Amino acid sequence: MKEIKYIGKCLLIEENGKKILVVGDLHLGYEEVSNKSGVFLTRKMFEEMIAYFDSIFSAVEKVDYVVLLGDIKHKFGDILKQEWNDVLALFDYLLGKLNENGKIIVTKGNHDVILGPIVSKRDFVEMKDYFLFNEIAFLHGDKDYIEVHDKKIKYWVMGHGHPAVKLSDGFKVEDYKCFLTGRFDGRSIIILPSFFEYSEGSDPRESDLKMAWDFNFDKFDVKIVEEEGLKVLDFGKLGKLE
Repeated sequence: MKEIKYIGKCLLIEENGKKILVVGDLHLGYEEVSNKSGVFLTRKMFEEMIAYFDSIFSAVEKVDYVVLLGDIKHKFGDILKQEWNDVLALFDYLLGKLNENGKIIVTKGNHDVILGPIVSKRDFVEMKDYFLFNEIAFLHGDKDYIEVHDKKIKYWVMGHGHPAVKLSDGFKVEDYKCFLTGRFDGRSIIILPSFFEYSEGSDPRESDLKMAWDFNFDKFDVKIVEEEGLKVLDFGKLGKLE
């Protein structure tokens, strides 16, 4: 029996006694990249990220897999010092949240071209183009793979798009991170919000999320992540949202 729970910005999937925590784009090292380009940001992102994970794991406890849906690091061309430090520190933190023989799975994102040297430092971390677990395919979302079209695969779970929606109260407009869930090619699709905090993301009514497939997002359901706490609220179809 499969159970899918929305917990803050993360997804918890329980099936056949196994627990899988799924996490969207992290973009560790963003501050150093920004600082090098002349935009000063205080380096609190990692500390804030761990605090958020602490709240997740206070509700979830230990899991068998943590699936990181790509874009673990931010810089494309090389590995910055902050990326080395933060990515390894994140892996070590997550190790303490795994059951015995648990694994961290990284599905390679477009920002992860040179992530391999970091992953190779930890034997409990595996990096793949995609990860198949029973009926579920986990992947970043920028590339398609023939294997995820196998008839046994009923779910695609992905990141990459950084979905968010704009909501207005009549006076001001605010952006909210959200999950997008729908159907495509006979399968259930779940797109996670980015875990990354310096940007809420992009509203698919205004921006191209640059996914590898031509999803009709108007027919997808919107599940908004509350700014405080771990609640996720169902707002119905994107096409009917104002």
